[in-house]
Amino acid sequence: MADWTKKTILRNEALQKYIYETSAYPKEHEQLKELREATLMNAKKTLEIGVFTGYSLLTTALTLPPDGKVIAIDPDKEAYEVGAPFIKKAGMQHKIEFFPSDAFFVLDDLIKNGEEGSFDFVFVDAYKSDYLKFHELTLKLVKVGGIVAYDNTLWYGSVAQSEKEVVEDLIKRYRNFVVEFNSFIAADPRVESVMNVPVDEAQFLSMLLKIMNAKKTMEIGVFTGYSLLATALALPDDGQITAIDLDIEAYETGLPFIQKAGVEHKINFIQSDAFVVLNDLINGEEKSSFDFIFVDAQKEDYMKFHEKVMELVKTGGIIAYDNTLWLGSVAYKQDEYEKHSEMPESVWRNRDYVIQFNSFLASNPQIESSLLSIGDGLTLCRRLY
Repeated sequence: MADWTKKTILRNEALQKYIYETSAYPKEHEQLKELREATLMNAKKTLEIGVFTGYSLLTTALTLPPDGKVIAIDPDKEAYEVGAPFIKKAGMQHKIEFFPSDAFFVLDDLIKNGEEGSFDFVFVDAYKSDYLKFHELTLKLVKVGGIVAYDNTLWYGSVAQSEKEVVEDLIKRYRNFVVEFNSFIAADPRVESVMNVPVDEAQFLSMLLKIMNAKKTMEIGVFTGYSLLATALALPDDGQITAIDLDIEAYETGLPFIQKAGVEHKINFIQSDAFVVLNDLINGEEKSSFDFIFVDAQKEDYMKFHEKVMELVKTGGIIAYDNTLWLGSVAYKQDEYEKHSEMPESVWRNRDYVIQFNSFLASNPQIESSLLSIGDGLTLCRRLY
């Protein structure tokens, strides 16, 4: 079954990990790494189910702002007390409320006490046989847009093996629970992946910009700014990026990392509807002035975006469109919906827009294009005239 939670067409976990660890992560700028992690951890109110000695708990507490809060649950108080002195030494104990209890009791109480939809981040590292039950309860507690992280979902690699190939008793005992849970999550329409560009895609774009000697670029759809920071790092010191997104809160998550990397001066962030800005640029004599434009916004608007950005990119310049394989769904036929019932409705709903757009680009005489099987599909368009 396809894993629809990942923003990449690569479904092999081990292969994806290999690519990231051998090619992408070693050369990832320190601030890009921190921003990638902070996108998941930009939180104030969090929950941890399964604490042990508190290593991940301390990591979370250190990441949170001074007024952040972690509710930590584990029936093993003795193990927690092993790590408690280190938490205290780090000055983080005021952020942590520890419950030595069965997690289901605490979760039920939180729901009864009106805590539904109030948590930014939930981390689960408990009995794998209970992951499905935990999922139902934590989805009630985490806010819309929040993140639930489940540990050990590859279960020592056993999920990629047949049941007969697994020998060790402990691994064998819980393997099927993890396999079932992964399949359930992949088909759960209530959850989706984070929205940043994959690391290898950002690395590719960075290299492309350097090869092009690009100086003036645009990004439509910013989120927390991972690809934006990658672009800014690739541009020369006098380079310029016009970045457009309605969601300034997400951008402000990444801003400290952009500032720390010393590239904020290259970025002009505009909180606005993109079409308003594009029209202003066209009317303001910015036609044919951009070297590179990156588009990662609403798929139903890609055709309209193309019409506008073609006026703004210079002849020979590049426009890059993200998600043009749309989690692989573009390869399915319209009447195959029932066959791929595990596909979230949100994926199927936008599939036709992406298919139409890909066909349009393929037959457009104004550009030469190449659809790359990187990330979730990246189409590069070079303006010919």
